[in-house]
Parts: sequence; structure tokens; C-alpha cells
Amino acid sequence: MVKIKIHNPKEDRNEPTFRVMLAVQHFFREIGIDFTTSNDYDYLFIGMNDFMNKKLTLEESVDWGSENVEKLGENGDYFLFDGSDSTSIVGGIEVMRNTNPIHYIKNQFLDFDLYNKPCSFGRWFWGEGENNQSYNLTEEDRSKMKLSGWNLGHLQGHLFKKDIPRVSKSIDVCAIFQAEHKENYEHTFRNDIPYTEHRRGVWNTLDKKFNSITDKLPYQEYIEKLRESRVAISPFGMGEICFRDFEVMALKSILIKPGMDIVNTKPNIYIDGETYHSVFYDWSNLNEVIESVLDRNVDVVDRYREMYDTKHLILHYYEMIKNLSGVETE
Repeated sequence: MVKIKIHNPKEDRNEPTFRVMLAVQHFFREIGIDFTTSNDYDYLFIGMNDFMNKKLTLEESVDWGSENVEKLGENGDYFLFDGSDSTSIVGGIEVMRNTNPIHYIKNQFLDFDLYNKPCSFGRWFWGEGENNQSYNLTEEDRSKMKLSGWNLGHLQGHLFKKDIPRVSKSIDVCAIFQAEHKENYEHTFRNDIPYTEHRRGVWNTLDKKFNSITDKLPYQEYIEKLRESRVAISPFGMGEICFRDFEVMALKSILIKPGMDIVNTKPNIYIDGETYHSVFYDWSNLNEVIESVLDRNVDVVDRYREMYDTKHLILHYYEMIKNLSGVETE
């Protein structure tokens, strides 16, 4: 039996980072992986709350995180789990390089070569700005960078537990989402402005010829309106994957969002032209794509149950642990 201890599993961003695996830990136990709270463990899982502080400058955060990880890792092997929303590796990759984790794990990465391109806050979709970051990833870096095997879709399973009857879809486009982000800083740089510009761009671009809804509603009313919509738009936020993506899929509307072809996640439910329809990040072809989808009466392809089966998550970690030298699972 392989014993894994999660450090501070309930602290801040650590909680959603480890929520899924702890919820199904009984299945992990069946394949020989046991989550323990004792100090008798084979591996320590360290969440981003213990190696990344976005309230500090990047340099200060990296110094603090590296020192903390070195202390936590004194008693054995460990993994770093970066639970941030986007494919950005800013603040995490530096700590990985300064320390010696077995793996640096995230829910989503870019194709590794794309990290060479400078972009604001390390987010490719924000382009270049005042806080550009880029990374030339070595082979050693790449060998340590692994997907977590889960993403926000795992937290939306309740929406797919039963088949939701189809209803008459009298609304063309649902574009209800938060667009105004409160003033917010990341490593002392303000990051709410590109978020707001992108999301408000939907409303500024959306053609008035469509029967659309954009006004904020109480959640249950929003869900009902979404269910009655033929098409729903899901912008990027601080990251590429949003809870809204899965609300749209579950309620059998057509998902339209910026292209996900360079985003690697597992499971990857984003199949352009099948499970969603991509548009440019600047929304310049939004109306064209909406019109095409509506005119062709595109149907919804449901791949959720197949792709988000818990067994895939369990096998993902089984293979990861099994491949470590000297470690055997049952």
C-alpha cells in the first residue's frame, strides 16, 4: 500500500485542488493508494497555498515558496500541485526549479513549446502586457510537469446525474456571466482589467438581430433560461475552463467559447465542432459562428459521462505512482 499525505488539504486554494481525489479516496484505496494524515507516508502532496503567494511580488513569492517547500520536503519525496485557474506556470515553475519535487502538477498546461512566447501574467490569451513572462522549458522541466487528471468538470457531475428532458429552445443566445471583476492584483500587478475587457467584449460584439439574454439572474432562473437557449457563450476568466462550460453541456445548449486547441487538460472534453464551437478570443467572428450554428441546427454531443468516469482519474494516479522506482501498488 502506497501512503500519501496531503499537507493542509483544507487551506484556501488547497481545498479545491485536492477536493476531488479526497472525495473518491475509497476507490484509491482499492488500487493500493491510501491517503493518510500521519507522518508515516511515502509521498507528500503540497498544494499551491504552501508555495505560492500572489499578494507578494513574484520574486518574494518564489523565495518564500522555495524555502517553505524545502522545509516540508525534508522528510521525503513530494509533489507540487499548482491549483491556479489557467495554463500559466508563473510562480510555480520557479519553485519547481528551486526545489526537487517528483512532479509539478496542474489541471491544464499549454503545449510546452508555447511557454517560450512572452505574455502578460503568463496567460497566453492576454497577449503581451506590462507583466510579461516566458519560459524556455528544459527536458528536465518537461519530465516533471504532469496533468492532475481532473478539471472543473469533475465538480459539476451533479448536473449530469439524470437526463434532463429537452424543452422548446425559444432563446437564440444566452450570454449571462459576470463581466466586471473587482480590482484585483497578482504579484503586485493589476489583473482584473484584461478579464473585464474580454468578457464585456461579448456584449459589445453580439449582434442585436439574435434573440439574446445578457442580464444577470438568480441562479435557478439563469439555469432555466440557459436550458431554453439554443446557444450559450462561455468566455475565458482568469483561466480557460469555466463552470459554465459544463452547465451549458448538461442543459443541452450549444457551447461557444474561445478556441481550446492548445490547452492540454485531462479529460479533454473540448472537441471543436463536436462538443463545442470555437471562436477567436477577440470575438471578431462571434456572430458568424452563432449564425452558422443556428442555421445548421447543430445538435448537442454529450461526452461527459464517458470522459468523466471516476475510473479514469484513479487509473491516472495508478500509472503515475506505479512508474516511480521502487514503488508498487496493488
